[in-house]
Amino acid sequence: MSGTQRWLFALYPRDFRRDYEEEMLAVLAAEGRPGPGQVIDLVRSALVVRLRRVPVPAGLRRAAGVVQLFGALLLLGVALRRMIPLVNPITHEWREFDAVDPLRVAGWSVVVLAALLGWRLLGLAGASAGLAGEIAAPARWYLDTPAMVLNAYWLIVAAAVVLVAGLVAARGAGRPRGLIPMLAAAALVASLGLLNLWSPSWMLEVLLLGDRAAPIWDAETVTEVRVGALVMLGVVALVVFAVIRQDPEVRRWLLAWAAPVLAAVPLVRSGFDGFVEYNMRHPESTQLINPFQWTALVLIPAAAFLVVSHLTTRFERSRLTEGAG
Repeated sequence: MSGTQRWLFALYPRDFRRDYEEEMLAVLAAEGRPGPGQVIDLVRSALVVRLRRVPVPAGLRRAAGVVQLFGALLLLGVALRRMIPLVNPITHEWREFDAVDPLRVAGWSVVVLAALLGWRLLGLAGASAGLAGEIAAPARWYLDTPAMVLNAYWLIVAAAVVLVAGLVAARGAGRPRGLIPMLAAAALVASLGLLNLWSPSWMLEVLLLGDRAAPIWDAETVTEVRVGALVMLGVVALVVFAVIRQDPEVRRWLLAWAAPVLAAVPLVRSGFDGFVEYNMRHPESTQLINPFQWTALVLIPAAAFLVVSHLTTRFERSRLTEGAG
């Protein structure tokens, strides 16, 4: 066995190597010196073996099924929002869509269907397409307008959460409670495309501050944004109602799944103010996201999930201990 093969073999758990050592050695010997394809395949296989041994709480898996379906519905609503109306209300001509818009609509539609039918591989394919679309949309303008990636970052994190949730969701859980409110929430999100301005932050500011939030806007624009803010409040109310309909255990684990998205929003808002301001004031020398910032964008949402999951696990254990006592 070569040094590279010995290193690849050591990636597997010890007891797994003990049980399958002869078979694995025979495969490695038959293939000869490892090439890139063999290395990738063995690393992937070792990772899968180790991940399968990680204990996943039943509540986390049950909540994952809810997250996959409900998250895909909301992301589908966001994707449809970009394509509604089909006809330009001013020119009365068919709108020209971005190339990734149909990809996102198709991807999240497939995830919704797969979640309802319990088809894991189909859900994985749809979520991968949806995530690719969410990344590709702002990535094309990254070199010219890096803030585009930051504005869409919470959508990218949400898409990644839906993809991961689909991988670990419990099978045969059936349709979750609160499906009708979530369908209504997704429809309301899609309906925001009928407004010329539908930025959630603008909507909230105008709803709370009225005309003082946008003194340079005309009355019609303020009215549209105020209506959009009311629609968004309706979306939030429907989502909260759908979450309340879940079992207490599922509700607790839903917070863990939502933690990455909830962490991504303040991370971008508070951690990149100077970055955005610099690029706005210096268009001649655009500043790109540095490696440290990319690391924070990846690790902080993941850490939020792990921290909330740990706290939820401790809470569940304490309840079991109290119940046994």
